[in-house]
Amino acid sequence: MIGQATPLPQTYNFRGLGSLPAGGRLTKEGVFFRSDALHLLSDEGRSLLRELKVATILDLRDDDEVLHAPSALTGLDVEVLRGNVLAGALGTSLQSLPTLPELYRMILAQGGSVAVGLARSVTANASQGHSTLVHCTAGKDRTGVMVALLLDAVGVDREAIVADYAGTEANLAGEWLEGVKALLGKMGVPVSEQILAIAGGSPASAMLETLDLLDADFGGGAGYLAHHGLTAAELEALQAALLTDGV
Repeated sequence: MIGQATPLPQTYNFRGLGSLPAGGRLTKEGVFFRSDALHLLSDEGRSLLRELKVATILDLRDDDEVLHAPSALTGLDVEVLRGNVLAGALGTSLQSLPTLPELYRMILAQGGSVAVGLARSVTANASQGHSTLVHCTAGKDRTGVMVALLLDAVGVDREAIVADYAGTEANLAGEWLEGVKALLGKMGVPVSEQILAIAGGSPASAMLETLDLLDADFGGGAGYLAHHGLTAAELEALQAALLTDGV
């Protein structure tokens, strides 16, 4: 099922982005992965990333998040890139949180160079038979927007992009979201429905609104990447890296 987590021990929202429909074609398996934080990875989890030939990991978390939950990648031969696409936004008061579409607008405003760098990593790694993984803390908002940008740029069907994003909510429900509640309780923060919706929600409407904004401002994901420096040749290479013929 599109958006459903696949087993990576000690994660909740890890999955590959293969077999998504793209106008009669499909995204390739084993090229592009997304996840929540990797700070609890075990030897088994690291072994799986090695089997998946992950060569580059793009960590979208800010410095404080990385400091408090450093990725457990010891022994892996991977390139770790950093890209903060929400500078300042995560420090907003919990009593005046933005909506998800407002949050995603901020990511689009700040994330252009990061998205282009991710596109180039995916292409370069795929050409060597390797894969690329992008993640943040939940693997929902920052990761969701970066993934949507690349998928839209290469022509993945909008319904599939939205379904992949929307699947995150079920992946985070239960143990992960209960952990967020416990953390907020320790901080003395009242747990409201709004906070839980921001923390664990991924309604289809939020991604649909974001894609509409992307269309209005840039003509879609390809236009966004071009605006931030990806060349036409690089876009063609990204399409070759991510897409194969459908069945």
